[in-house]
Amino acid sequence: MNKPLISVIVPVYKVEKYLERCVKSICAQTYQNLEIVLVDDGSPDQCGEMCDMFAKQDSRIRVVHKENGGLSDARNAGLDVMTGDYVGFVDSDDWIEPDMYDTLYNLLIANNADIAAGGIFLDYADQRTLFFNPQYPQFKDIETFSSKEALRELTYHIKISNSVCDKLFSRYIFQNIRMTKGRINEDFEIMPSCLLKAHKIVYTPIPYYHYYMSEGSITRAVCSPSRFTESDLSRERIKFYKKNCPEYYYDAIANHIEICLQLVVSSSGISSCKNQRKALIYELKQSLPNEAVQRLSKKNKMKLNLFNFNVWVYCRIMKIYFSIYRSSVVLFIVNKLFSNR
Repeated sequence: MNKPLISVIVPVYKVEKYLERCVKSICAQTYQNLEIVLVDDGSPDQCGEMCDMFAKQDSRIRVVHKENGGLSDARNAGLDVMTGDYVGFVDSDDWIEPDMYDTLYNLLIANNADIAAGGIFLDYADQRTLFFNPQYPQFKDIETFSSKEALRELTYHIKISNSVCDKLFSRYIFQNIRMTKGRINEDFEIMPSCLLKAHKIVYTPIPYYHYYMSEGSITRAVCSPSRFTESDLSRERIKFYKKNCPEYYYDAIANHIEICLQLVVSSSGISSCKNQRKALIYELKQSLPNEAVQRLSKKNKMKLNLFNFNVWVYCRIMKIYFSIYRSSVVLFIVNKLFSNR
């Protein structure tokens, strides 16, 4: 008996250097019954032609050519044409382990779940590789969550990440869910709705998805005013939690505090972000709910205390910390020191 069809949606835009690695990793999956949807988002380079070439080499690949509309629009285009019983997403500069979809599918079936999530490798351009979950590999237990339990884990952003790429979804999850065209952090926008819609979520900390931390990626780009979309979305998320799972309302506020603290640092010294940064500093200087502050990790409580002491000192120390964090010599030690919430 054939296994159900899994659709894998790959938005493609200006990734000539990485596209073949990405597509080959999907074609090489041990789970064979795949529909690989390559969405050429009006890429100005040779990516469109490469997609067509890949489709000639593997009958499981179908190509959608469209005008440029951004990552969200490309993913939506893939969702509109997919025919699989399950759906996954891979960004075109990333790649996946050969058994990723086999493992996630088997976890879905064994646990009668609607979403399966795996771990993530963070692969840097300088050849360093880290685990997104600092608890791995010490902890390898498979866990299951109800929708609301998963929403709480989402605020911690360790086991259940905001990304759609480390997951396999039952098709129905996306029946009435689409990403807002042109919006950055589209995963952050839709993930709460996806989790709330699921009856059960299963998670394995073992990493299968390679997230390539290139210098030019959206999330690593120099901070610009558009980056503050994340704080706007975080405020929307607080409202979502208050309405749909008020028991974790303060966890959502704690997560918002963490995001704002990080944005203050990353925007420090960038003149184009002056107004947005000033607004975040003002917001953080207001009286914050004690219930939310108590839910901060030890590391983030230290950050908040340092921020309240002096914003300039906070930014200087955090930039020094991040420069040390990125050093391959002490990276493991720093991860251990700050891995516990």
